[in-house]
Amino acid sequence: MRSFPWKVTPACPPRAPDAEVYKNLSNPRGIVYVFNYYFSDTRNARLGAAVDTYNLKELFLRMGYRVKVHEELSKEATEEKLCAIQTDSELERYDSFIMIFLSHGKDDTLFYTKDQEMMSLDDVRYFFVDGKCPSLKKKPKLFLASFCRGKVEETREYETDYSGSDETAEAPQDMVTIYASIKKFKAVRDPKLGTVFVQALCQVLADYAHELELQDLYRKLCSAMRDREGTTPEYQNYFFKKFFFNPLVIEGP
Repeated sequence: MRSFPWKVTPACPPRAPDAEVYKNLSNPRGIVYVFNYYFSDTRNARLGAAVDTYNLKELFLRMGYRVKVHEELSKEATEEKLCAIQTDSELERYDSFIMIFLSHGKDDTLFYTKDQEMMSLDDVRYFFVDGKCPSLKKKPKLFLASFCRGKVEETREYETDYSGSDETAEAPQDMVTIYASIKKFKAVRDPKLGTVFVQALCQVLADYAHELELQDLYRKLCSAMRDREGTTPEYQNYFFKKFFFNPLVIEGP
């Protein structure tokens, strides 16, 4: 039996929206999708990955969010799930949208699915631009990613998760992406405790999400990962205003 080692502090009162702050007051506050690829039947099994799923699910449930978990999907199944999410009328009821990917990676935005096929986080994000997903228009969309973005390794003790066009497209808006590591660097994982990124994220959100907005939380995340001998996370902003998680008063598992 696992136990969740952090205590979530609720926002009392929650931060109200204004011209510079997103509305995030729905109940549930938002919806969270966790895509986790274990590769459990291969020599590149991501030991500790199941702990990440547990910790993320517990964290966001205790913060008052709806959580849906998708594990060990092929590339085709992942794309089908993204299409289903994109057109899901249920998105209308939530003020915020969070999508998390945990896998082996190759470089920058590329990660592997269960069948060893590659997907780009850029492509994932374009599923949810305003023109393709009107239900999320003007709503905050957060993408969190823990996979290696290259072969360069920061000096740490943990395992790693390494494994030109003329087209036009709608530019993302109201989106933030936080990677576990910066471009060209590996991400790290403890075989027993899960990825350092998820450990640090859970700690920071449990302690500070009730009062700090996302960029301040990111700075706390950087410090928490450094304290845990983790990598340096990267924050990408696409015309994103201030965002407060506004945790609800939720007790127990």
